[in-house]
Amino acid sequence: MKTLPDAARQVEQAQTVLSMWLELCKDTEEANKIAAIITLLDGVPEAMDAAESLLFVLENPDHAEEQP
Repeated sequence: MKTLPDAARQVEQAQTVLSMWLELCKDTEEANKIAAIITLLDGVPEAMDAAESLLFVLENPDHAEEQP
C-alpha cells in the first residue's frame, strides 16, 4: 500500500507528464481535456502533504515539533 507522501509524489509526476502532453498536443479539444485534468490536480499534492503533517501531529502529540 502506498503512503500518503508517496501518493502525493505520484500525483506530481502525473502533473508533469500531463504538462508535457499539453505542450506537445496539436488538437484543441484534446488540449482542453488535458488542461482540465491538470486543473483538477492543482493543489492536490500540497493538500496531501498537509494531511500527512496533521496526521503526524494527531498520532504523536508529544512530538508535534518534529513533524516532517
